[in-house]
Amino acid sequence: MGKTESFEGFPKEMTDFLWELRFNNNREWFNKNKERYNALLKNPLDSFSYELNSELSKKTGTQFYYSVSRINRDIRFSKNKEPYRDHKWVVFKGDAGKWQDKPVLFFEIGPDYYCVGMGIYETIPEYMRAFRKKIDANLPEFERLARQYETGGFVLEGDMYKKKMSDYPQPIAKWYQRKNLALEYNVAIGPEVYERKIFDICLEKLEALLPINEYLLSINI
Repeated sequence: MGKTESFEGFPKEMTDFLWELRFNNNREWFNKNKERYNALLKNPLDSFSYELNSELSKKTGTQFYYSVSRINRDIRFSKNKEPYRDHKWVVFKGDAGKWQDKPVLFFEIGPDYYCVGMGIYETIPEYMRAFRKKIDANLPEFERLARQYETGGFVLEGDMYKKKMSDYPQPIAKWYQRKNLALEYNVAIGPEVYERKIFDICLEKLEALLPINEYLLSINI
């Protein structure tokens, strides 16, 4: 993706647009409001994503790549036939290929929230077994890593196995029991979204997530 205009915050009208889309999720409404979509959401998010990707790459010395979601939903195999999402996201990944089955950093924004996080969209059991083996191989290393995310507003998400997987104490057990995982910083829409401040917040949170992202990327199956 090429360079876009400098990002100075999302337009205040963006949230109104997303609320309206949520309650008018049909092609006729969207086609009438396509220009609003481009001006209020698509173009600002493209600018945000380009700049944030560049800053992450510069600060880490590692080339990141980014991929912005489409507003259209794939409804071919879904019971939900609404054609559009009422939110958008961008992922920051370590290569230009498929990202769904790898740990990635991400930002997501909807009509009433935004989220900065790290996770794996399509986690397979083999990967999570390898994750548990990596913890077992050096428990003190993972304890030090997990401790970093007990503050800062991050919440560990993901489905849990009902069967007890280990005798590890918390907080290690809540990582170990996961079928899939994501670490998220979820915030209600506030005035910072409409200013450059949202960029600085996201960069800070994504930098904080780099150690766990790198840990997960090092797992081979």
